[in-house]
Parts: sequence; structure tokens; C-alpha cells
Amino acid sequence: MAYAETRVSARGVNRTTSISSPDPDEGSMQMVRKATTRSGTSSSVLVVGASGYLGRSAVRAFSKAGYEVRGLVRDPLKAGLVREDGGSPLVGDILDPRFVNEASAGCYGIVHLAANPPPPGDLTRVRVEGARNLVEAARGRGVRRFVIGSGYWVYRGQPRVIHEDAAVEPLGESQINYDAERAALGANALGRLEVMVARPGMVYGNGSWFRGQAESIHEGTYRVVGDGSNRWSFVDRWDAGEAFRVILESGMAGEVYNVVDGHPAPLREFADYVAGKLGVPAPPSLDLQQAKRELGEDVARHLAADRPTSNDKLRGLGWQPKVPSYPEGIPGVLREMFPREPTASER
Repeated sequence: MAYAETRVSARGVNRTTSISSPDPDEGSMQMVRKATTRSGTSSSVLVVGASGYLGRSAVRAFSKAGYEVRGLVRDPLKAGLVREDGGSPLVGDILDPRFVNEASAGCYGIVHLAANPPPPGDLTRVRVEGARNLVEAARGRGVRRFVIGSGYWVYRGQPRVIHEDAAVEPLGESQINYDAERAALGANALGRLEVMVARPGMVYGNGSWFRGQAESIHEGTYRVVGDGSNRWSFVDRWDAGEAFRVILESGMAGEVYNVVDGHPAPLREFADYVAGKLGVPAPPSLDLQQAKRELGEDVARHLAADRPTSNDKLRGLGWQPKVPSYPEGIPGVLREMFPREPTASER
């Protein structure tokens, strides 16, 4: 999926989270200075977009592994989410080179997961200009490793298993993600700043696109684009966070890594499974041509694309998903999203 965190359903695609910040105030800059002074060690990692859907999974994964995690957020009201996941929040703006430079000081690695600008912001600036600001700061501060989050929607749909060298055909927002990849990889230099790309598939959890899809199925408004025989490639949200950690630690400079669980499934099968777990009828289909008219050409083509994707390369780094496939992970997510009222005997 294109990295920008989205709600994907046949009703449309709407951004749900963001991480680009207003000009940092002096209090925020003092936080940066204190974090830099406190732990200018090789165990420090900067996660940009730390309060977002994937950003939180990355903060949690690095924190559990013993890193000192600095989490850059735009909204000071979301700083508590970073603390909750074990990180130290830094409130600032990815588009402010001075702030990014200070935030990067003493870090071993940076993970760029910032996706959505504040309205009416420009996604290209946050993703692409943000990547340029971060790699420039990283080079100046001696940061060794850099992971740029992207998404598997950059690949051309195809019936063959998709490996990292498969043809790309970025459309819509996935073009922005691909441009962000190129901006970061342009700074790759073995032994200096080593850059890797992470391309997650459909990352399911309580939020982002899956919350939108599940709510739509629950309400009876979701429609499967096309006949649903096209395969999506999934991964649990928290497994994706571990993947970012493993790629930062062990990935090869200049390489791309698919982040999926290795068990692609037809969209129709997946949507019907979710409906069954929710106890509602299976969603109807929406003709592809009608979907193009309602959702736009690029979104409709993405939703109907066949993308059976391999994780062999990532597994070669030692990553193993704790949730092997969606049937093991989706029930727990749905219980979290739709808590059941206790019966009289359970009260």
C-alpha cells in the first residue's frame, strides 16, 4: 500500500493521520537539546511521524529492543502517545531544517514515517522535502543508518509473486512515496549514511485503512472493487514495527525490503472473512469502471490490482512475523474495534 496512511474502502480514501508540524517553539527546541545532551549515543534512534499509525509501531519496537527513541511529532497533544510507546517526544516540523538538524544529533539511525501534512498542506513536501531535510541533517550529524517508509502500491499489479526487483508503476499518492524513496536513496553512501527502503503491504490494525474498511463492512456500505480475485498482501501493524527495526539494524545499504507476512489472499476472501467475524452479510461488488468514476482512476486501479508479494528478502535478515497471516490477527483487532457488550450473566 502507498505509505501515506489512508482509509481504504469502496467509499473512497481519506487521510486519517498526519505528522508535519508548525514552527517549533523554544520549549520544543529545549526538549531537543536535552535529549541530545542526555543520550548522544549510538543507541539513539529518531522516528519521524512517531504518533502515526506506523510510527507508533516503530517507536514501540525500538523501545522494546532497548533503544533511546526520540519521536518527532507535529501536534503537542500527541506527545503522550510517544511516551506511552516508550519514546521521548520532540515537537517540531520536519520541514524546518534547523529543528531536524538538532533532533538528529547523536542518533545512530533515523526512520522516516511522516506521511500527512496539516490541511491544506502538501503531501509531497512532507514525504519528499522531508526526506531531503532528514538525509541532509543525517549526513551533517554523522547518522549511520536511515530507513524511508514507502509502500507496496508502488509496484505494478501482476499475477506473479512480487519481489523487490519487480516492475514499479506508482500512481497517485504512491508516486509521491516513490519520489521520497528516490530522494532518500540519492544520499546513500556505504560506510557513511546507509539508506534502506521499507515497502509495507496492507498493514492491518486498529486504525488507518483497516478501521475504515471494517467500519464500512459493519455498516453495510463497503463494496469490493471488481470480482475480488486480486490478491492483497497483508502484515500485522506491530510486526511492521519490528520490520523497521530489523531493516535499520541489518538491512543492506541501498536495498528495498517488502514488509508483508508472506500469505497474500484474494480481496473477496478477506472482505468476506471480516464480514463473517462481524456477523454481517458479505459486501457486494462494485464494477471496476464504476469504481473509477466514483473513486478516481488511480484509487480504483490500486484497489483492484493483483499484488501477491514475497517477504523472502526481509526474512533473510532474521525477521519473522509473530502473526503468520491475517486469520490469526484480524479477530483480535476486530474485538478491540468493536468491543462486545457483556451479557447479563457476565455482568
